[in-house]
Amino acid sequence: MDRWRVMGQMSLPATARSIGDAGYCFDEAVRQITVFAEHCLKGDSGLYLHAWAAQPDLARVWPGNIERWADPDRLSSESGARAWAWYALILAETLAVLPASHPRRAEVLDIFVRLAGGLVRTQDPATGGWFQVVDKGDRRDNWIDTSGTAMFTYALQRGIEIGTLKEAEYKPVVARGYQCIVDNATADDNGLVDVHGACDGLCVQQSYDAYVRRRESPCKRSVAGFLWATVIVEKPGLNS
Repeated sequence: MDRWRVMGQMSLPATARSIGDAGYCFDEAVRQITVFAEHCLKGDSGLYLHAWAAQPDLARVWPGNIERWADPDRLSSESGARAWAWYALILAETLAVLPASHPRRAEVLDIFVRLAGGLVRTQDPATGGWFQVVDKGDRRDNWIDTSGTAMFTYALQRGIEIGTLKEAEYKPVVARGYQCIVDNATADDNGLVDVHGACDGLCVQQSYDAYVRRRESPCKRSVAGFLWATVIVEKPGLNS
């Protein structure tokens, strides 16, 4: 299981809400969330490794490169920012619609709160962003990933919005994260936004060095996260 499986979960809560079969959709979303947490959580840090392979023959660099990325426990080596920024999004969006009566809601909420705490501890005090390898910001060759930063910013603000995170504690974290992505955005001559400091399509990598080598600017994948974060952070002002 890696963030590809998690990314696909974005449709489950929406399906439960708009089409039906809520029992299956909510139960499957919770199952995927908790299985990922069980295998990929790094101790009690609230941070997550990029991937875990449910079967040994899946422990390859997607989409099919024969070089293996997994350790003997079928886990990847690092906490790539955008990899589990998807997980943060899924947690926030699932909690927004998961019924209070669901028997495992408290478990999902605990995972989200611990993850949020991990983000507070690893936010870069200088820039307000999160590093490409989230928990190794002390390394000189590591760098701020604006796509992961945008998605983390969205997830934390969504948590405030739905009442699962304390505003007094997390609003300053959101503000710093949002300022980071604004500082790394430019508009071209046509008024279109470019966001700098990220990378396109990051699959699970074999090592720290492989993660930090993957940097492109501008990066189209950062724009979507930027838009998500902009809408949710600026929404209170627009509604006032």
